[in-house]
Amino acid sequence: MSAANFVQLLLSGLAMGAIYALTATGLFIAHLATTRLNFGQGDFLMFAAYLSMALLLAGVPVLLVMVVVLVVLALMGWGLERFAIRPLDRMRALVGGQYSWVLTTMGVALIIQNVVTLLWGKSSQYSPPLFSANRQNVVQVFGAGVFVEELLVIVAALAVILLFYALLYRTRQGRAIYAVAFSPDTAALLGIDVRRTVVLVFVMASVLAAISGVLVGPIVTVQPHMGLVFTVKAFAVASLGGFANPLGVLVGAILFGVAESFSNYVNSAFGDLYPLLLVMALLVIKPSGLFGEAKTDVR
Repeated sequence: MSAANFVQLLLSGLAMGAIYALTATGLFIAHLATTRLNFGQGDFLMFAAYLSMALLLAGVPVLLVMVVVLVVLALMGWGLERFAIRPLDRMRALVGGQYSWVLTTMGVALIIQNVVTLLWGKSSQYSPPLFSANRQNVVQVFGAGVFVEELLVIVAALAVILLFYALLYRTRQGRAIYAVAFSPDTAALLGIDVRRTVVLVFVMASVLAAISGVLVGPIVTVQPHMGLVFTVKAFAVASLGGFANPLGVLVGAILFGVAESFSNYVNSAFGDLYPLLLVMALLVIKPSGLFGEAKTDVR
């Protein structure tokens, strides 16, 4: 492998790793506050990719596209919590009620897939570039030809993640999320509106999916079933990093994206499989993840 190929594969892996980090962070924040996973997170990303593609093809300016997609996905996140998650809280005493959110979120994902198929069809499509004049705009980095979109996706995604972590650790809302994660009853006694915090968590996760969808559209083919792939990979990334450690999620996503890029170079037929097998092997050795702590969950 030449040095140019190495740089190209590394940057491509970083670009996809940044997208996985955004998606996995959406899973992390929902799990943190509710101990639940949104199995439709990847399909929210897929819907955002299609919506941004349609708006871009219609000639809508990029900034307005971002605003529209963020608002629509935020409303979808609110709707998911209000109509699919909240009613399940009343079913905890019933058999299986505490786990029915698994099927509920999967059901929402299937609904989104079918809506997208009806609106845009089953065929794979290409979204227009966000930051450059055409999809083939290439720059030279250490002798490697790299798409401008990939470089800017890396910068934009990592900037969003850092901003998200700042909000999570430096704001009152972030501290409220961690208080609810520790104990909803104790948080309520401290004057925290637990229900509003849970709603905020799902809205934040949906906003992260919106940003992921807009950014990933120009660098991959967009098709109705891509959401499941991103959900599985994001779950693997979050597990690898440890669900209790947001920094571990970021590092795990970067490692996964780079490993996927190089494995596809070695074997394009099964390149996506090898990183997943590696994650499974690592979790057998360390079930709490590379950056997680092996301790009892007290929530």
